[in-house]
Amino acid sequence: MTICHYWLVYAPPLAEKGLEQEVKVVGNVSKVIGKGAGTNPYITLELTSIGHYRVPWYRRVRANVSLNGTLPTDLNGTTLTGMATLKPFRSRKNFSVFDAELYAFRNQIFYKGRLSVEDASYGHSERWQAAYRTWVSQALDGLHFSWFYYVILTGDKSAVPQADKAHFQSLGLSHLLAISGLHVAIVFALSFALCKLALVVMWSRLAQHHNYQLGYLTFALLLSGVYVWLSGMQVSAQRAWLMALLGACCFLFTRHLIPARTLVYALTVILIANPFAVLNQGLYFSFFAVATIFMVFRNTVRESQRLSRVKLLLYLQCGLFAALLPLTLYSYHGFSMSSIPVNLVVIPLLSVVIFPLLLIHLLSEVTTGWAVLAMPDAMLLQAYQWLNAFPYHWWHSGAMAPELAILSYLALLLCMSTLTRPFAWIPVSAALMVSLTERPPDWQVDVFDVGHGTAVLVSAQGYGVLIDLGASYFSRYSLFDNVIKPYLQAHRITLVHTVISHDDSDHNGGLADLYRYDGGRSLEQFHQGDGKALCTLKTVQMGKLSIESLWPVEPMNSDNNNSCVVRISDGMTELLLPGDIEQVAENALLALQREKLPSEILLAPHHGSNTSSGMAFVSAVAPKWVVFSRGYHSPWRLPHDEVVARYQSTGSQMLDTATAGQVRFKITGTEIQLETARDRKSFWFLR
Repeated sequence: MTICHYWLVYAPPLAEKGLEQEVKVVGNVSKVIGKGAGTNPYITLELTSIGHYRVPWYRRVRANVSLNGTLPTDLNGTTLTGMATLKPFRSRKNFSVFDAELYAFRNQIFYKGRLSVEDASYGHSERWQAAYRTWVSQALDGLHFSWFYYVILTGDKSAVPQADKAHFQSLGLSHLLAISGLHVAIVFALSFALCKLALVVMWSRLAQHHNYQLGYLTFALLLSGVYVWLSGMQVSAQRAWLMALLGACCFLFTRHLIPARTLVYALTVILIANPFAVLNQGLYFSFFAVATIFMVFRNTVRESQRLSRVKLLLYLQCGLFAALLPLTLYSYHGFSMSSIPVNLVVIPLLSVVIFPLLLIHLLSEVTTGWAVLAMPDAMLLQAYQWLNAFPYHWWHSGAMAPELAILSYLALLLCMSTLTRPFAWIPVSAALMVSLTERPPDWQVDVFDVGHGTAVLVSAQGYGVLIDLGASYFSRYSLFDNVIKPYLQAHRITLVHTVISHDDSDHNGGLADLYRYDGGRSLEQFHQGDGKALCTLKTVQMGKLSIESLWPVEPMNSDNNNSCVVRISDGMTELLLPGDIEQVAENALLALQREKLPSEILLAPHHGSNTSSGMAFVSAVAPKWVVFSRGYHSPWRLPHDEVVARYQSTGSQMLDTATAGQVRFKITGTEIQLETARDRKSFWFLR
């Protein structure tokens, strides 16, 4: 079933050879990713045709494209026609950070490129859907938490400020930004109550022989189903609606279905409809959470007469915290220490106060123009600001191995029954053995996959030196913020030193983000705090590692040749990072520092360009491994054939971040262990 589903729905409809020239495309804008002043809008386009290929009704084909041409003011919901230059979607692949390729696969984003728009119009379905979102946005305008209300009404998270995303995560409220069973349950309950109230008001005396429950349930299912559809058909929302449908059917046909079986049936339907839903972490969070709720209710049902609602809510929150902790640690490399008390207040507040008031606010805006939510919104803002004044909500635990997460859930599963509880020590012991026997390397080299650019982290015993920051694109997407910083946090590495090889955007693009991260403290040793200045020649120690800058001795007439050349060594293994120096600087470096150049690991200068890696330099370094840090769709077609031939002549093993992803060297004594992200993180359907 999975293989059939792949070929019918998830296999790219057109191979790369079919996209060698511009093609005419027609598609609907499903998401506006970025639209800044002075930059072309970047969108996700749901295609209906590519050249002569017509997308069949049963599948979705999407592309991330930048736009140019005459564009409407509001792109949401528009149908665009134009000539496109497309390439198969391929993104960077790094350890311990967001996997854009997997996200694109799940969302059937097959291509990316540029689109010259020739015509823009609104389709019928897109028009009213876009109108709904526009109306909601306008109705919420002026409220402090308009972005949050907009998310829970539409499922569109594009308007959520990045800072507020981080605050919600630290408070343990990230689940409120994804349409979940909680939201669907609230809509279902309110719809049911609204329908019942309307009938009571309209007809004071209802005939007893009519089955009004069927009407109430049908109305609630329809309204909550529309809500699930409008919110993007997220897995957790699908699960909640399917369970509501099963529950309603059992009630109407007087059938008994235990909660666990209802959950299994919902999971079965979701996986039959889309087997690749198993790649969505939301599936696991949603089903684990509901299973935990069922267990808590089952274990407390005998005490229900004596259990207060507050105590029951406390049991639920503690149970959810414990059950979801391994998954949270694996996914987010930490957990919110305040999630239990915050959710104890926020969940009832959202269910009983905020959501009903939000619906009343929308109705009031249509009829009277009175902002019902204005005062509660101001009170929420004060409480939110007060909570964020305490900076210790989130605890970074570091990256958790998937084996440990699986063993944790196996132990929890065994603890559920008195018969199997004595065997829970087996996975617990296995987890302890894995943790205790795993020996960290003496030091580690991580060459990040940052496309055309450079970012290398050398770490030892929790401390790190960073060479270059990668690029920053259109002031929207920084590789430092999205790759390097999350990796530092995931592995709990303290950044001690940063070296900027030279003032090119593919090397220092994240400089402003570095200043926000540590105030420039890590630049003090080699740049005196100024990341745009040439590096100072000096040697510093970081534990057993010697970090030495060898070049530039004096400024040259080229930014590339002014690159800081860094040598890092533990006395047995050497790493050489030469930036973008060209053959002129290589020859000068050979004349001054030849004895310090031989290295086991070399980052190829200038990304493998034939202006660098002269034969004399390659022979002097004689690396065992040479790494090319470059982009997959490189217009310069790097590394150049001449350069590859030179390294082959010295017997060097060549690695390429464009094809291997992040390259990692774990060094212990004289032993060097090699790992690449594409070998560790790739799936058969992504190769």
